[in-house]
Amino acid sequence: MIKKNLMITSKLLKSICIIGLVCITQTVSAQISITEIQPITFPTVLQNSGSSTTVVVNWKGAIGNSTNSTLLDNDYSQGRYYITSDSTAPIDINFISLANEPLIQLKNFRVRYKNVTYKTFPILGLENPGAAGEYIDIGAKVVANKKSSQGAKFLQYSLSVEEQ
Repeated sequence: MIKKNLMITSKLLKSICIIGLVCITQTVSAQISITEIQPITFPTVLQNSGSSTTVVVNWKGAIGNSTNSTLLDNDYSQGRYYITSDSTAPIDINFISLANEPLIQLKNFRVRYKNVTYKTFPILGLENPGAAGEYIDIGAKVVANKKSSQGAKFLQYSLSVEEQ
């Protein structure tokens, strides 16, 4: 699960050995900052009887067409994160479900970064957001098996951004 203002640091150790006698080591580091603006949230819905219940919130924050249940509220939003970096190295983005609720799947992830929508993960070699930063918007589908229990569900996911 992403925590607000999470700082991820990657370190690369460069070593220069001269004639096998002297070894000079220099540590180089780069830092990515991820700020959670809002997590993806899904509305309260009426569970279908006899079939799975599907709810889609797309990366724009709208309810998707494959939603097959009655919404009981309008409390939903796309996930939004702001990332910055102090380097220019390409980045990798990964988005996965932590599968923490029995009989409920969080799937069909969509990540929007720099005006491109991605649906397979990990995404490798993307342009670095730089110090000015960029937003990442996310959407997903929730499918609750017809045998899943009623009540509040707290689906968890992991969004990771790493420099190469």
